[in-house]
Parts: sequence; structure tokens; C-alpha cells
Amino acid sequence: MMSSLKYIFAALLVCGSSFIPAFSQQLGLNFNHNPENIDFKYVKKINVEWIRATPRILDYVDGMLVAETDTALQKIVEAGKIGYRIAFGFRWDFKRRNLTLPEPGSASEAAYFKTVDKIMDRVGAYVDIFKLANEPNLETIDSDLQYNDKGKVPLVVFTERLMNHIIAYYKNHPTWTLPEIYAGSLPALFEKKQQQTPGVYELIKFAQSRAEVKGLAVHLHIADTLQIPQALDFVRTLMPDKPIIVPEFSLFRLYNKHLGDSIAGNAKGLAFVQKYQLPAHIKIHEWLTLVNTGKIPYQQWEEMFLSQDWYVPNYLDTYYRYFKEYNVVLATYPLFQQGYTKEVKVSSDSWFLNPLFLQKSYSLDPLGEYYTNPLSYPDFTKLLGKQ
Repeated sequence: MMSSLKYIFAALLVCGSSFIPAFSQQLGLNFNHNPENIDFKYVKKINVEWIRATPRILDYVDGMLVAETDTALQKIVEAGKIGYRIAFGFRWDFKRRNLTLPEPGSASEAAYFKTVDKIMDRVGAYVDIFKLANEPNLETIDSDLQYNDKGKVPLVVFTERLMNHIIAYYKNHPTWTLPEIYAGSLPALFEKKQQQTPGVYELIKFAQSRAEVKGLAVHLHIADTLQIPQALDFVRTLMPDKPIIVPEFSLFRLYNKHLGDSIAGNAKGLAFVQKYQLPAHIKIHEWLTLVNTGKIPYQQWEEMFLSQDWYVPNYLDTYYRYFKEYNVVLATYPLFQQGYTKEVKVSSDSWFLNPLFLQKSYSLDPLGEYYTNPLSYPDFTKLLGKQ
């Protein structure tokens, strides 16, 4: 049912003794930190091979979740048994808990790795890609992103030890196939601050230099489509040829930037407000509150965004063009709304605007199904045909 991820060296750009391989691009579905939201009825509506999830591992370490019985992990197992390929890894929320990274060989490191083993005992047989972290440059305290007195970056030291632990784990399970290992995922690489952070560039150099590491995972939540090549150019200066995967990408920053805008701030927006007899000075976040409280019909959703001069129509096509240019072999996109709130404020996160289905903003359609998101669903399904 599911074909394997292939690397196609059909086109080589030769310059002296160097070459840049051309890889195949694949799209999958991202369930982020909530694999319990995997709904196979809707997954099967999208013709993908890949499912990605990154549970919050410290919730298991702290006893908030139990690895042996957690039903969210069972969803990953079920997906693997059906035949979906699994991109898996952990979110290490050290910064949120104000924790330093564990010292190598310490009791705390042993406790963390014991939890790794418990979770991998559940899902390890089905993992095809293992990501060594999720946004570690944001989820690690600043001191652990800097060089220590030994000239090492603690984040990179921990990442290497986790990698070695995973490799050893699979050696102890010889009937299972060792997954491809990716460093990252690193977000916001278009920011100079991130580019100048030792934990960021040393992690990319680690991915480049270690044969055990297949490539690098990058997140592309942007405010401007030019930030896509800015981030990927930075990666390619340090890791010229190895594969890149993009487990998360969206217009999150662009949406956030404009939540406080008046819809009628341009001619098309004014026409939209007048057409639907909305308050003259209604702001986008106020309109979204009306949407999320059942007061705006589905038919207005796409029309409102297309009325805004800042909105980027068919943005998934732009992403895909850059994915091909920079040899991104896999990118996963959200199926369902997350980060949803009925009262949308200027400061609210806009994650709920991105996914393929609008299962929280709108009730069921006349056929009893979730409404699709016209901003992303048509283009995503079209791009699947180009794989």
C-alpha cells in the first residue's frame, strides 16, 4: 500500500568534482504533540504515506502520562500497522520547566533515557524517521545553547548521546529496522539571532559531519515567503547536500501579524465588509471570534482572506517550489485545527487557520463531514498528485 521514500539522483548539477543531488519530495500529515488526534477516517481521505508526531516526553518522565498505557501512542502503533510511514521524535520541554540539560552519564539522563525506551517499546517497530528533538533552540535554556568551559555546546552533547542511545536500542531489537535519524527540528532559521546561536549552527554541523545522521529537520512558520529561502540558504551553507525534512510549515507568523488589522483597510476588504453588512471597523480577530462562535457562515471564510492585500494565495505552491529547489524530501502538514480558542484576541496564536479541515471553527457540513479549509485543502491535495 505504501511505497518507500526514494532518493532520485536523476539530475546532477556538476561543477568540478561536486554535485547536488535531486531528491523526491513527499507530503504527509502532522499531528505534532497530539497523536491522540489521529482520526483514520479523515487520514484516509488524504492520500499520504507519512504521519508525523512528537509527544512531550517530559510529561511521561513526570508521570503525567504513562508510556505503557497511553492511548495516544497506540494511535501511532495503529498507523504503523495499517502501513503508514512514521516520522517520530520527542519534544523536550526543558526550558518550560526551567531545567538544564542532564550531565552525560548522570542519574537524570538515565531516567530520561529509560522513558525513551518505554515509549520506543510501544512504537519503535513502526518508526521510519526518528527526529532527535523538536525545536530544541526554543525548548532549551539559553546557557545550554552556548559553548561550555570545555568548548562544547550542551545541546549538541545531549543530542549525540540520545542518538547513540537510539542506535544502541535498535541493536538490542535486531528484528526492527533502524530508522533514518534526523537532527533538529530547528525553527526560525531566517532570524539572525538563531543563525548566530552556537546551539543552532553546531547542531547543523553535527548533522553534516555525522554519518549516522541522515539530514536535518527544519520548521518554516513564516511572516513572509522570502523567509523560506533565507532559512534554507542558511542550512545549505553548513549542510550542502544531505536531505532536509520540514515537519512543520505555515503562515502562522503572517496571520499573527495581521490579527489586529481592520478588514476594511483596503478596497477589497471594504467591499467584503459592506457586502455582508459587518461593523465598519471590524478587525480580523473580531471576525474570527464570530466565526468560532458560529456567527459567520463557511462561505465567507476564503472570501475574507482573499480580500486582504497581505494574504498569500496558493501559498502551499510557493512552499513546494522551494522544497524542490532545496531538496526537501518530506514535509508534513496539519490535518486538524489545534490551538483553537473561541475568543480570538490580537495576541492569540493563529495555528487554527492552517490545517486541512476546520473541525472546530465550523460544525459539520450537510453530509455530516468536517468542512475542508479552502485556503489549504485544494492546493495540498493537488500537490499530492505531483509526488
